[in-house]
Parts: sequence; C-alpha cells; structure tokens
Amino acid sequence: MLKSFAGAIVLAGSCLAAAMAQPVPHLETVDAAVEPLMEAGHFPGMAVAVMREGEPVHVGSYGLASIEHDVPVTPDTVFELASLTKHMTALAVLTLAEEGRLSLDAPVSDYITDTPEAWSGITMDRLLSHTAGLAHRFEDRPNGEFLLNYTTDDMLASAMATHMAAAPGEDWNYSDQGYFLLGLVIEAVTGEAYGDYLQAQYFGPLGMEATRLLDQSAIVPHRAEGYAWSAADGLARNRRVWQFGLTSHFGVTSSLNDMMAWEAELSAPAVVDEDALAATSQIQRPFDTGKTCESWGYARGWMTHHREGRTLVSHGGYSGTAYVRDLTTGLSVIVLANREDTPDALSPMAIAWAAAHAVDTDIPAAGPACWE
Repeated sequence: MLKSFAGAIVLAGSCLAAAMAQPVPHLETVDAAVEPLMEAGHFPGMAVAVMREGEPVHVGSYGLASIEHDVPVTPDTVFELASLTKHMTALAVLTLAEEGRLSLDAPVSDYITDTPEAWSGITMDRLLSHTAGLAHRFEDRPNGEFLLNYTTDDMLASAMATHMAAAPGEDWNYSDQGYFLLGLVIEAVTGEAYGDYLQAQYFGPLGMEATRLLDQSAIVPHRAEGYAWSAADGLARNRRVWQFGLTSHFGVTSSLNDMMAWEAELSAPAVVDEDALAATSQIQRPFDTGKTCESWGYARGWMTHHREGRTLVSHGGYSGTAYVRDLTTGLSVIVLANREDTPDALSPMAIAWAAAHAVDTDIPAAGPACWE
C-alpha cells in the first residue's frame, strides 16, 4: 500500500525559498491525482515536480527508494532516466549542427567508419527522428540473455550485424540503436567521451551535481533501487545490472532536484542553445491524426502534439520516468520512479499527464489522444 511506503511531500532545498515566497495552491490536487495512480500502478517510490516557466508549483516525494532498507524517496534520490536521455542526446547533436560542426543531412558514414552498405541512406536527422530503418534493440544476447558487460566496440559490432527493420526513410521505428550511433557521432565530432561532453556542456554549468551516466560499479549517493511488477509475480527486483560502454540512448541518471534545474534552463535558456532546443520539438515524422489534435508525431528526442493552440512535448523512459512540457503555457511535469515500465501495469506517463491536468484542466487527464 502507498501509505506503508511513507509517501510524504518533501520540498526540495533548492525550491524551498520559491515555494515559501508564494502560495502553492496545487499540492493537494496534485497529490490527489498522483497517489491513487501510484498505488494502482504498484510503484514503490516516486518523485514528481510540476513547474511553470521554470519555477516549482509542486514538488512531491512518495514511497520508498529502497524497500529492503526502508529508505524514502526525496528530491535528492537518483533515478535512471532511461530514454529521457534521448532528448539530451538530440539536443547535443543539434547544438553541434548549429555550431557548424556536423550536418543533419550528412550520412552516418561521415562520422563512423566502415559502416554497412545498408546504412548508406542513414543521415543524422533520420537517426534523430527514428526514421533510419534501424531495429530497436541490438545488443548481443547469447541464449537470449544480456551480458554483464558490453564495450562500445562490442555494441558497434552488434549494431552493424543487426538486420534493418526497414529501408532508411521508409518507415518510423523507435530505435535505441539509432541513438547509440548518435552518441558515437558526438564523440567523433567533439573528440570527447559522450558523458564528458554532456558534463562540460550542460550538467556542470547547470550545477547538476547528482547527474551522471549509469555506472553499475560506482557508489552513487541516494541511488534508488530498481523494481519490476507483473500480475503473475507481483513486485520484485528488476536485476538491471548490465554495464554498457556507451549509453547515449538510455544512460543518464539524475535526481528530481537536478531535473528541476534542467527544466528551469529549458524554460529560459542561458547555457542551452535556443535554436537547437527549438529544433528538438519540430515534428519530423507526422502520424495520422484524429479529431482531437491538429497534428502530432515524433520530433527529435520528443513526441510532439499540437492541440487547441498548444504545443505539448512528452517522452517516457523504461525505468519508470516521464516528462511533459507545454511549450505554450510553460507548464511542465517531471516524474521519476523506480518501477520499470510494463504492459502489466500503469505507465508513468499516465501519472505525468494526470499531474499536469490537476494544475491545468485544459490538458487531458489521460494525455492528448491525438489518434482519436
């Protein structure tokens, strides 16, 4: 049960002054939206921030970062962002393009040597928009099981040996493989390791001291344990202990406090390149739209929805994360949880949309179902 996980609200130290300086009218409404869904979704622990124009409206911490040790979640708890990493990778690539250091129309072979002939039609922009025709998963799995350690060279060899899902530009296929290759491109262009580049470009200047790349052997203060839930087995440890040499597709880990600093920067860029940031939300692969949206589709590291005069971007992460940004009103929601996504249980994206709706009822409680 949720209450057994000590689900108390904790205001982050960095946001306490702002929260005390003005009324915070949405604490109860956000809690009322989040807590029942968290319990229904079997999430052990969760940290949620609702922000408007870079300032906190609600900062909530719920449940346990470690069930075994009865450690509560706080805004300092470090979670795996999983695929929320992709919008950071996309931003880095687009920044290098704005600086003239790479071309979005250039083939991947300009930056990675000895690529397969089947990749000849793959450009940077096709990698960014998941239209390169690459498969999603590509890591070598003997007997269907992941290895404990993968070097970057191992991963590249496996990527080159993986069959294409479609011809480049022919279809849309969500692809971890594509964003792994983008990490290699960043390293080739900058001469820096992917993590070092992000640290120097973004995390260091923004004071995101708890943010780093996933390292299974590192001692990371306040790191949350990971869990999985299934209807058959209930809640269990998720055993995600594989170590990858390059994780530009899923590997950033961060805290709610740091992600609030990130959102504040995206809301009023001082470090981030504004043109590169704007390019991340531009739809590259439109999807069929029903009556509820003007358009929607995959941009570059974000899903973008145009609805009722608003532009909404969103993305989730397999580890239990979700991020929603309303680019028109400045409202944003960050959800960090430690129960991995599963078809058996509620998605963390559902909690993000519900929290956004609790503050702004013009945002659908279940998110913009643009296909309807």
